Amino acid sequence: MKFDVELPNCREGVFVPSNFATPKDIVEVAQLSEELGYDALWATDFISPTPEYGIPDGEKPNWYEPLATIAYCAAQTTKIRLGSGLILAPFRDPVILAKQVATIDHFCDGRLFVGLGLGMCRDEFEVLRPRQIKAHRGNMMDECIGLMRRFFSDEVDVRFDGRYHAVDGANLYPKPQQDTFPIYVPCRNVMAYPRVARWGLGITAPAPSVPEHVEALRPMLELEGWDPDKLDAVAEGEFVIGASVEAAIARYKKTRHGQFRLGRQDLDSFVAQNWVGSVQQIIDKMGSLKNRGVQHFNLLHIAADTVAEHKETLSKFAEEVMPSLK
Repeated sequence: MKFDVELPNCREGVFVPSNFATPKDIVEVAQLSEELGYDALWATDFISPTPEYGIPDGEKPNWYEPLATIAYCAAQTTKIRLGSGLILAPFRDPVILAKQVATIDHFCDGRLFVGLGLGMCRDEFEVLRPRQIKAHRGNMMDECIGLMRRFFSDEVDVRFDGRYHAVDGANLYPKPQQDTFPIYVPCRNVMAYPRVARWGLGITAPAPSVPEHVEALRPMLELEGWDPDKLDAVAEGEFVIGASVEAAIARYKKTRHGQFRLGRQDLDSFVAQNWVGSVQQIIDKMGSLKNRGVQHFNLLHIAADTVAEHKETLSKFAEEVMPSLK
């Protein structure tokens, strides 16, 4: 069993209050997560606050760039894996991204992974790419993934002439330290399946849906020549603990994240999709997924409005939940 957790580098104004974590705090969270036995840390990628984020007027959230944060935290840790959840692929040049990824992978001795996504807010894309407002972000990400895979392979003089990116005889060295560099993409519906199967990617998905996605992807991965048993399917969920489900919900509603989430999702579906309740209730819920083959969990969001509370929750999960599931 693997247990991952968020890295609070880029969550202010949306999931936590502004001025939530300093760089020193972020490093301490990374070190504590390693000490507690977590397998990996996932750094967030937001770039420019826009109205769709719903940030209160006057707040200026500190959004620390994920790859720079990961590189610095990697130098302050020794075992825990670090990666992005998720880097906004439509804003990245694939040549520079591939170069950054390979470099960090060497400096952290093969502990890096990369999750790629489209971005939570379309208006952020329109603000930062006004000349590409009509661009298809999914196609942009596909071109990025395809080029990264080719740059990381033994192919020489990579040539590509796509709609959004082009190279004419590019060679990037060094290659990542890991032979097959791990790349993850969100898997929310069947539209993600061809992308996952084509490149043999890992997936991240809401926890309850993971077994169905894995089963549906199995024949597609086999058809593309990938071993479906090696698919790394990460079950994501928010973690809210209390004496009961009701107590956990009451606590959640008082947090910045609770106000953000419950303004966009009804309460019943929120409870169904996430880990909400007492320690035993959460163990039972995760245990049922484990019995269905889920082996990799990620505490995508921890409901906490201070770093101290965040650390306390990390410790509680590691000490009271993880031992019952491993």
